[in-house]
Amino acid sequence: MNQQRYPKSLVQEIVMNAGLVLLEAGSEAFRVEDTMYRMAKRLGYPNNQCYVSSTIINFALDIDDNIRVYRVSKRDTNLGNIHRVNNISRMLDKGQISAEEALKRIRTIHKSPLPYSLPFKMIAAGFISIFFLYLFSGHKEDIIATFIGGAIGYSIVEILHSWTRVKFIAEIIAASVIALIAIYNQMLFGGDALNIAIISAVMPIVPGVLITNAIQDLFLGQLLVGISKGLEATFTSIAIGVGVGIVLLIFS
Repeated sequence: MNQQRYPKSLVQEIVMNAGLVLLEAGSEAFRVEDTMYRMAKRLGYPNNQCYVSSTIINFALDIDDNIRVYRVSKRDTNLGNIHRVNNISRMLDKGQISAEEALKRIRTIHKSPLPYSLPFKMIAAGFISIFFLYLFSGHKEDIIATFIGGAIGYSIVEILHSWTRVKFIAEIIAASVIALIAIYNQMLFGGDALNIAIISAVMPIVPGVLITNAIQDLFLGQLLVGISKGLEATFTSIAIGVGVGIVLLIFS
């Protein structure tokens, strides 16, 4: 059975928008490239070429075709969007939806607002910090301070990232505030587990997904992307350490 070949403009829009949503949602480079390749192949272009980095998507429908380039200026962690695009890709591959419907759904996903509000994520970050406090065998006197520190620290990172593109400053400020809250709590209630309270509260802003994706991309041969993500995760972790260290030096 001959495979239907769809118009180039339509296929380019579908594939590029799918890759854009995946990369902005924090997907690893291998998944983005594989999804783009499979969708273009299903739509009649088996010789398509794509290359993805942390901030750029390059795609051509054929070896001698013009290259389309998308610049990705924002990245976040949104596993829901990754799942939705992957689901559209599977449905398109099985012929359950048309190409036009796939493009419509992908654009809807891209334009959809964030699924959770900042206050909800602040509360979730606070509870995550408490869970880590339990895992690290922290003291019950530190529960409230850990919750407040985790919630405020996460909100600082979210707000500053929306205001400026300068990286690592938000993590330094957030980590400093978390350390101040933990030190103030120790002054009020005493205790000798200051380090556990600080570590637990900073866990929501630690780039865990970025570290995991960097390692996975490296194992899958995406050396440039893996190294760049690894460096970003490393400097983010250093920024958190600097923020905590400055406060501890001041109050030591």
